Amino acid sequence: MRDIKNQKLLYHLTSVNNISGILASGLRPRAHLTDFEDVADQEIIAGRQALGLENFVPFHWFSGNPFDGRVQVDRRDELFVLITVRRQLAEQQNWQVIPFHPLATENIRLLNYREGVAAIDWETMNQREYHDPKCKSICMAECLAPAPVAPSDFFKIYVPSDDIAKDVRAAMKDLNVWVEVDVNEHMFVK
Repeated sequence: MRDIKNQKLLYHLTSVNNISGILASGLRPRAHLTDFEDVADQEIIAGRQALGLENFVPFHWFSGNPFDGRVQVDRRDELFVLITVRRQLAEQQNWQVIPFHPLATENIRLLNYREGVAAIDWETMNQREYHDPKCKSICMAECLAPAPVAPSDFFKIYVPSDDIAKDVRAAMKDLNVWVEVDVNEHMFVK
């Protein structure tokens, strides 16, 4: 397994039902959304709002993190896509970082990109031991975009099947937007 620290992408899981809206106006902070398929747990949303995190677009450091897995297991009948951006974009725009799950402690502090990357316990994250609460929390560290992320800033959209790839490409054609789509069923829960 590759060292997560040295990977190049950030990941945002969403319902395939949101893809047209995302392609039309970008990935937007929750506070700016009205009509979308919400995949997050309502209790967690309330906790994030208490911390002001609804004003950011959250990304994770690798696919298959505990959030992605939980959402897909809880919503087995739904289809998902992973939108990726390059970490270099986050660094250039100085996105904020929380080096563990935002609700793991009452004393969170948003760190600038470089400080946040340095604060992440990458060795523990690489273990991906989700039965260990500390490791699970670190695996849900976030990189937070402070503003909408335009489709032109997306690296790729990963999808679990050719049929979903076809649907995503059709939505792009309708909106005159182009983002590379890659079918990779191993990035999704079966």
